[in-house]
Amino acid sequence: MTDNPSTENPGTYPPPVEGEPLPRGAEAFGVRYKLETYSLDPTHKRGGPKARGFELILGITIDAIEYLEAQILARILDTPVREVRDNTPYGVKCTVDIHVNGIGAKADRIATVRTVWSFDRPGAPPRLVNAFPKK
Repeated sequence: MTDNPSTENPGTYPPPVEGEPLPRGAEAFGVRYKLETYSLDPTHKRGGPKARGFELILGITIDAIEYLEAQILARILDTPVREVRDNTPYGVKCTVDIHVNGIGAKADRIATVRTVWSFDRPGAPPRLVNAFPKK
């Protein structure tokens, strides 16, 4: 038996660890869906304030969803996990704070965008459950 669980069973992956990159970040999913239906939707009851924040801080609206999606997917590959917490019975949640450049009139800005990821079961790829610009 080894100390590295991923070498014991090739089909398993280590759990998320604070200070290390998001496990299976290259396989992350749900980004476009969460941005489109929540974080960039100004009409959503809870997502609306996030959408307004993205626009005010970074100039990002639903029209720039491809840009924000690409930024998130690229930056989670090498940005360390900030926090890991149990989310019983739904698995584990991780927070990754990434830096995103603004666009258009806000192109001179860089802001921290908090992304929250869910691992629904051990070894599963991460699913985006929240994204918003930090103040």
